[in-house]
Amino acid sequence: MDFSDSALQNDLKVLDKSQLLDALSEAALVYNRAKDKILEINQKLAELTGYQEKELTGASLSFLMTGEQDTNPTGLTMRKSQLRGMGGEIIPVSLRVLSISKTNQIVILLFGMPAEESEIRRSLLDQEHLFDQFSMLAEVGKAKTARACLENTARVVEQLISPQALAIYSPSQPAGSHKRLLMPGYNPGPFPEKLHDDNLETTEEIQLWKSPKPPTCSLHTLAQDEGLRYLLSLPLAFNGTSLGLVLAAGLTSIPDDDNMRLLSMLATLASSMLYHLGNFESAKRSLEKIRQAVQIQHTVTDNLEEGVITLTRDLKIAEMNPSAEIMLGYASKEVFLQDADMVLIGNESLAPLYKSALESVSTMATSNLTLNTRNGKTFPAQVLCLPVILGERVTSIVLLIRDLSQTEQIVAQSRHLEQKAYLGEVSAVFAHEVKNPINSISTGLQYIGFNLKPDDPLMTWVTRLQNDCVRLTHLMNSTLTFSKPREYHFALADLSELIPSILERWAPRLTRLNIRYNFASNPAHPWVRADVPALEEVFVNLISNATQAMENTGGTLAVSINPADPSVQPPQYEIIVADSGPGIPKEFLAHIFEPFVTTKNSGTGLGLAISKRIITAHKGNIYVESFPGGTMFHILLEKAQNGAL
Repeated sequence: MDFSDSALQNDLKVLDKSQLLDALSEAALVYNRAKDKILEINQKLAELTGYQEKELTGASLSFLMTGEQDTNPTGLTMRKSQLRGMGGEIIPVSLRVLSISKTNQIVILLFGMPAEESEIRRSLLDQEHLFDQFSMLAEVGKAKTARACLENTARVVEQLISPQALAIYSPSQPAGSHKRLLMPGYNPGPFPEKLHDDNLETTEEIQLWKSPKPPTCSLHTLAQDEGLRYLLSLPLAFNGTSLGLVLAAGLTSIPDDDNMRLLSMLATLASSMLYHLGNFESAKRSLEKIRQAVQIQHTVTDNLEEGVITLTRDLKIAEMNPSAEIMLGYASKEVFLQDADMVLIGNESLAPLYKSALESVSTMATSNLTLNTRNGKTFPAQVLCLPVILGERVTSIVLLIRDLSQTEQIVAQSRHLEQKAYLGEVSAVFAHEVKNPINSISTGLQYIGFNLKPDDPLMTWVTRLQNDCVRLTHLMNSTLTFSKPREYHFALADLSELIPSILERWAPRLTRLNIRYNFASNPAHPWVRADVPALEEVFVNLISNATQAMENTGGTLAVSINPADPSVQPPQYEIIVADSGPGIPKEFLAHIFEPFVTTKNSGTGLGLAISKRIITAHKGNIYVESFPGGTMFHILLEKAQNGAL
């Protein structure tokens, strides 16, 4: 504040202007009458007019006041005046002028509101305060969960009465118990983690205990022992059921009647919200269970081999599962709410089944029923009609449809397997019984041959008959081998030793027939778990077949061992036996591993069938590729892990 008049400075030596202005309950300013300058204003004047202190300091009084500015001291006498607000609005005020210097040159102007204006302003402030309080209450209604509702309720209590200790509780087990919830940022004070109804004065109405009133429950005693002046209990209940509890206690700001009315409203609002949120969350859980049940139902029906069709009471299609769609050739959405009789068409009407179902009786169609597919084909079907009953009323009908075509195929296949098994038994008996006569015939032919001269014309017939006996004996032995169950004895076998030893035994004959052979193995020692004699029989069969295929022309026989495709699990070796013969005719290729199928005039047709059975017993696989100019047999055998059985 700048004063050039030394006399005025002396008058203000003991004046602390800031403290003086801040202590006033009215809007005020310090004014230099001699220089027409506003020296200082208080915060209340800034709030009333909207001006900042720096905007008015040093300004003329006419800048702030309208009309005639009479600044003569008036003491306690008030007169009407007007202020000009920052936005240009006119503010009616009452004015008092107090001198603060002996020369009356420095004065304080005090601005008050007219009585009627003050009352209106006070009413507006009260309404604004009430609006703020209701806005706080409205926050409770914004909660999305019961926990959030309890937390919002506790925050409103904190804003209303500013307690030193605050805690929220939710119901727990056993009945009548409450568990304190963790609420970061709030001090639970002496309130325990668990409460029982016995700890409270009441669990239904809001209660306020104030010291020095005698305690009426254990919580009051606890508050008294802690030196607290009051304890507020805010039960949250609906229809007699506890939904939560808020406890607040403190040393100051004991809730007054207005606070208690608002707290009562808060309890009512929070209780209602908790009740509806509880119902909502319960409904959500029920809906989730229903969704899970529906999902389980759809999962089951979607994976059933039987067709499932759901009909409404008026016999319209509501839903079809994938099996029913495949059986009938319709998509579920195509036939939605279509008449069942327009889709389920057969040699018999299903109307009697529908009628029985609507009368709450389950029925099944006759065994000779056939149904038509979308493209006009028919299939034998079994239809079970089931009513769905809720209460005492049939709400829908479920049809279970089984396609009997596959069943008939399975029955036919079973009969075929039974016939083959029976034929195998007969063949085994036949082979066993025929071996003895063949041996007798062979012995007799040998005797006749010994008694004939080499140039006897009958010698040619004897030799031919002896060869036929040898071939029949081999056929009978193969038949017995194929028809009898074989017992395998597994051990570790090194294919790099087993196969070369077989090739060495065949080397003289291969050389005589001008057949070159070679063997390659990667790794050097491929170990497998095998029955060595049985596996040797497989490779002998394959080498024998290759030799016979090239016996007239010569050629090449190659055997190789390599790791199989790494994507195949467990790890395997692939053994390839390849020859450069004429190849296998296409008409035989698909049946080459079936019994009695052969491309040779002298073959039995059992060698490859026996080989496949042996490889299958070794948990392996065998298949063939053939083309004009060569044949390749592929054998897959599981690797022995780390040389272990």
